[in-house]
Amino acid sequence: MKIHPIVRAAMALSFLTQLCLAQAPRAAQDHINRGGSLYQKGDFEGAIADFTKAIEISSRLDYRGSPDDLKNKTGFGGAAANFDNVKALDPLTAVAYSNRALARYQLRDYEGAVADCNRAIVINPRLPDGYNNRGLARYATKDYDAALVDFNRAIALSPRDPEAYNNRANVYAEKNDLDRAIADFDRAIAINPRLTVVYYNRGFARRRKNDDDGALKDFEKSLALDPRFASGYYGRGVVACDKNDLDRGIKDFTRAIELDPSLATAYANRGMALMRQGKDAEAVQDLERAVAIDPALKTEIEQCIERVKKWKQTNR
Repeated sequence: MKIHPIVRAAMALSFLTQLCLAQAPRAAQDHINRGGSLYQKGDFEGAIADFTKAIEISSRLDYRGSPDDLKNKTGFGGAAANFDNVKALDPLTAVAYSNRALARYQLRDYEGAVADCNRAIVINPRLPDGYNNRGLARYATKDYDAALVDFNRAIALSPRDPEAYNNRANVYAEKNDLDRAIADFDRAIAINPRLTVVYYNRGFARRRKNDDDGALKDFEKSLALDPRFASGYYGRGVVACDKNDLDRGIKDFTRAIELDPSLATAYANRGMALMRQGKDAEAVQDLERAVAIDPALKTEIEQCIERVKKWKQTNR
């Protein structure tokens, strides 16, 4: 009856290291910094433009061919697939490619994100974020086995990175290996106990193991860390409905929607709760809104409606 979002795991956005700074022009550093600022503000197109400029400045190219072919092979301003004849010697170029991959990921250009990460890894095979970010893009396309390989490599290179453990845990959860998922969430929290999204993700893993009390504690912890974390209210609302406290669940879903009007699953779950209360007209409005925001929920919502109807018949 409940509809769960696949939460985007905490992202790894690389910034210039001291080693790269020593080798790269200052202008490239400036574009990296500005691209990072634009990314944090949600201007992903602007971030891509700056990261691309950083790539252009920081690269040392050894290529003989036409300018158009060079553009295609390097990806400067376009999505490149093959750059065998291009040699980028500056480690900063790998950082810029990895960062651009994340911006493309946010725009759901998963193929472009993977291509950028591939470039980053060729330039610097020991850049953890290259693997972590490629894993995120592969996770988004449901290529869980490949994502798991990437997150394993990211952890091997940076074993104190809580986000990599969180990301790997999400893969384990999708593969229904909940014990491993929870163990990785635990590791992430041990490294950094203030990552809100990790408590949220662990909460849903615990709920899937029928540990509603443990799930509730995690959702409460996420809200203690960030009282404006919409997904925390959503998760707490799901547990309230599990316990048949529909009024509490509806209140939490409403708060989640106030904080994030694009949270389709909050509309969907509030609609289901309202339907269980016999408020069908209000429920239909919420369910239609959920599908308008995320059409991919349509089939699952229809299945949930049928289950609610059967539940209502059984509980007359």
